[in-house]
Amino acid sequence: MLGDIVIANVLASACLVLLIYFLDINEKEPPWTLVRIYIFTILMTFLFGKLKGFLFSHYQWDFSVLVQNYIVAGFFEELLKLFIVLGFVWPLKSFNEETDGIIYYLLVAAGFAVLENVGYSFQFVISPYIYGIQTGEMGAYHSALQKIVLFRVVSGHIFINIVSGFFLGLAKRKRKWWLLIPGFIASVLLHGTWNQSATMGWLGYYALAFLVLDAVLFAWTIRMSFYFKFMKRLKDRMKILIAEANTLDLDEDVITLMEGIQQNVRTLRQMEGPVLTARAKEITQMLPPRVDAIPREGRDGLIERLLKVNGLLGRERLKSRKGFWIGLFLMFSVSGFFVLMILMNLM
Repeated sequence: MLGDIVIANVLASACLVLLIYFLDINEKEPPWTLVRIYIFTILMTFLFGKLKGFLFSHYQWDFSVLVQNYIVAGFFEELLKLFIVLGFVWPLKSFNEETDGIIYYLLVAAGFAVLENVGYSFQFVISPYIYGIQTGEMGAYHSALQKIVLFRVVSGHIFINIVSGFFLGLAKRKRKWWLLIPGFIASVLLHGTWNQSATMGWLGYYALAFLVLDAVLFAWTIRMSFYFKFMKRLKDRMKILIAEANTLDLDEDVITLMEGIQQNVRTLRQMEGPVLTARAKEITQMLPPRVDAIPREGRDGLIERLLKVNGLLGRERLKSRKGFWIGLFLMFSVSGFFVLMILMNLM
């Protein structure tokens, strides 16, 4: 049973992390950095759970539902995630965009949730498992395991920490650490309300409202990013140049080259922040202000400029290959499996 629960939850968590990685449409974060943060979050969550269990059993604490939801769960769980973010995410050189704040915070949330989900899995599948051992019919056990994994794969932590990540990205980009404070307060209140709504039967409505809010915040961070702004400007610039080239009846190869540049703009998403900044300056200076500048430079001069711009954009597509995605999935799955198996045997 232990192996089934660990494997099911780790695979579900690995799929979730891949989805998070896929959502980072501007600049992909270093995979190994993500794996390290993911594993460390699981370890810290384990220590946090052991400490909480010891304190509750030793002092026989018994809190009201509100205190349990807003203080024990909301405040202290969000505080743990904030400490992990400040210690292991904030100093990263790869953390250079507003969107990165959401991606990294979601990764921490996924690491926290995978261990928490194992506990929920035990709670919901022990009875079906015992029934299956006694009767030889394991269908109910496997059904219960599938349901808990499906329902818990996107836990409340994911919804809540998109908001936290939004404030984290703003704080890092604007270099105003105090923005972490309203982000933390918001995450505590939202976390407590999430748990409270679950006890009152309102969780479905609350989750739906959260989904809309999270989509708006995520779209907002993308539009604020330097990647998005420069890519949009470059696409619009190329659109104007292509229209002018068609009006002037330029050679087909010149127009094709311009269209190729417009299509290759998305490769900017594979560049690191400092690299993109440097390339953006070069590209801006290299593109002619208007196509009617051709008489001064000549057709060959225009083509030379366009070829240099296309070269700056690059053509590498390694991150779209199946091998990369399979390798990334295996990194999270294998590392998460071994870490969770070790921790489960320590409980």
